Amino acid sequence: MSAVIDFFKKAKLPLLWTMWYVFVLWAIMRILFNFEIFSCANWIRVSHAHLRGLGGFVFFLVATTCIPLYIATTAIVIRTGKPLFTLPVPKIITKIMEKLFPKQPDTETQEIEQKTESMPDTRDTSLDNIPAEMHAIFLRARTRPRRIETPICSACSVSSNVYPNNNVPSEPTMPENDMPLPPDFDFDDTSSGPSMPSTPMFQDIDLGFGDANDTENENPVIDYLVQNERKFDIDDNDIIITDTAAIAVHDDKDFWIMDDPIWFASGKTRESPIEALRAAATEHNVRAVLYLGATNIMNVSEKIAEWEQSGIHIVTDLSDL
Repeated sequence: MSAVIDFFKKAKLPLLWTMWYVFVLWAIMRILFNFEIFSCANWIRVSHAHLRGLGGFVFFLVATTCIPLYIATTAIVIRTGKPLFTLPVPKIITKIMEKLFPKQPDTETQEIEQKTESMPDTRDTSLDNIPAEMHAIFLRARTRPRRIETPICSACSVSSNVYPNNNVPSEPTMPENDMPLPPDFDFDDTSSGPSMPSTPMFQDIDLGFGDANDTENENPVIDYLVQNERKFDIDDNDIIITDTAAIAVHDDKDFWIMDDPIWFASGKTRESPIEALRAAATEHNVRAVLYLGATNIMNVSEKIAEWEQSGIHIVTDLSDL
C-alpha cells in the first residue's frame, strides 16, 4: 500500500495535468461540436463519416492533435516538475482556507526548536574582534600555550644577563669535529695513511671523438662501382653520375616518411633527393635511378609507383645497376 501511495505522490503533477487536459478537451468537443468523447458510438460514427467545411476541418484538427499535444505537455511537466499554468488564487479564498484548515506545525521541527532554545549559548565571543583568517591560529595558541625557554644565544643561559658589563669579547670556540687538524699541510705521496684518489690528467680523459683511423661508412653503390671498375663522379647534391645513369641512394634502416620536399625519421631529417636526381639526369642526359638499400618506408609501394610514373627507375639490387 505504501508503494502505491509513494507512486501517486511522485505522479501527482502528471495526474492533475491529465485530469485538467481531459476536462478541457471534453468541454471543447462538447461545446463546439456537441460531441461526447467518452462515447464509443460517436467515435465509430466519426470513423465512417466524411468531414467537410470549416467545422469538419477544425474537428479533424482537434481530434488528430489532442494525443501528440498531451504527450508533449506531459513530458514537459515531468521534466520540469512544475505545472504548465499556475492560476493565481484570490487572497480572500486563501484566508478562508487558512481559517477553515489551519496549518499544524510539524512535531519534529518543534522538538528541534525546543532543543536549540534549551541549549546554552556556547559560542566563543572572544573571536568577535579577531579576523576570520586568524581564528584557527588563535584557538591553537590558546589551547596549547607554551613558554619560550630557549636562550637568546648559545653562550647565554636563562638566568644570565643578556648584556654583560664587560665589553671584552670572549674567545671564539671551535666546533667539535671528529677529524683532527693535521700539524702541517705538507703531504707526501709515499706517506702512510689513507690514499687520496689521483687527479685525472688531460691525457686520461676520453673525449669520445673516436679514433683518427676510423673510416666512415661508405656508400654501397660506390663500393659496387669500384669493385666493378666502373667510372663515376659525384656532384654537389651527392648524386652519383655514371656514363649511363644518375643514381641517388637511400640505405637507412630506420622507418622513414618520404613526404616531399623533406624526408624525416625518428630524430633526423633530410631533403628529398628526387628533384636533384631529375636535374642531374637531365643535365647529363642519362637515366634517373633511385637505389633503395632499405625499404622501411611508409606506403613504400605507393611511393615506388609514383616515382616510376614520374620517370625514375627504382633499383633494390646492386646487380641491376
